[in-house]
Amino acid sequence: MSREVKRVALDFDWPMKKTWKGYLNPYYKECPKCNGSGVTTAYQRLEDLVNLLMLSGSDAKKKECHPYFNNIPFHHTENIYPSEDMVELTEGLAGRNMSFIMGHDACDRWSAENKIIKAAGLPKSWGYCKICDGEGIDSTIKEKFEAWKKYEPPKGNGWQMWETTSEGSPMSPVFKTPEELARWLTDNNASTFGHSTTDYDTWLNMIKTTGHAISGVMVNGKVMSGVEALNEIMQEGEIENDR
Repeated sequence: MSREVKRVALDFDWPMKKTWKGYLNPYYKECPKCNGSGVTTAYQRLEDLVNLLMLSGSDAKKKECHPYFNNIPFHHTENIYPSEDMVELTEGLAGRNMSFIMGHDACDRWSAENKIIKAAGLPKSWGYCKICDGEGIDSTIKEKFEAWKKYEPPKGNGWQMWETTSEGSPMSPVFKTPEELARWLTDNNASTFGHSTTDYDTWLNMIKTTGHAISGVMVNGKVMSGVEALNEIMQEGEIENDR
């Protein structure tokens, strides 16, 4: 998710760009052994090595050497991108073809790590922190941490835009109508995705239909924000205005 309209109380007053307190567990305290990572330094080294391996597959696909490899003293391939069979290896470890634009993502790397661990004859729990069992939470506050439940801001008749790429925070004031909210977002060049912005009609369409949109999508080879993609779908008549 990226952008979401919330119906909140008209007098709701929480600072913009500040994560809502109801989404942050006050009892969180990271495990002192693994500093909250949930894994050992051996697993972290495996992650580093797999990152290099998967990046090599991306280099082979694009036929260019990533600048990062210019600073690594490889014996045979310093400043040289790998041959195409590297793609076969990394896609095999990932269990799927890589994205041509983005290369291998975090899911691909996770799959590769698990396959390497399995090939070594080790249990799935290999590399987990033995103090917190891979959870990254200090065991002394675990009971309180797990008992806490997140909660939403007070509901009401107001209209407010939130970003949900993080835990979730307001990115606009509260308004009485969708039109006022759309106007504020437009006039203040509010972000739809990264540095992208959009116009009044596009914001209003999103607010009054689904009320939410993912960060970014690719449509017919064009990368655009989810807000803009939703507007294009609406114009084709595939989504009705029902809010």
